[in-house]
Amino acid sequence: MKKITFTLFLYTILVSCSGSDDEVIDSSALILQNACTGENPVELEWFQNLIAELGCGEYSCRVSILKTTYEGETVFYKQVTDPLCNAVNEIDLYNCKGEIIEEFDPEESREFINNRGSEAEEIFFCNE
Repeated sequence: MKKITFTLFLYTILVSCSGSDDEVIDSSALILQNACTGENPVELEWFQNLIAELGCGEYSCRVSILKTTYEGETVFYKQVTDPLCNAVNEIDLYNCKGEIIEEFDPEESREFINNRGSEAEEIFFCNE
């Protein structure tokens, strides 16, 4: 009886520790956190963190999160978009998963904004 109980216990542990279930969960989490495939990217956790960095309500200048294409990849970035505010910030480009893929200094940021080959879509704004 002890051998059968031990065998069943060992079998249960081995079956429950299978790695295949973890891979499915990880894939689902990646799909849910992908701003390019989701219906509303603003609801994603990494996007909410980006919004928090904007300081909504703290400043009088309109600030936006924009979506465009950079080197063939969809990217997101923050920018002061108020025509009454003369500001050029250092732009960081985020991929669809919220990872920074490019960091521009102020000069590179100006160049990126002025020479952007495609139109940017405003995804979120505040401080209007």
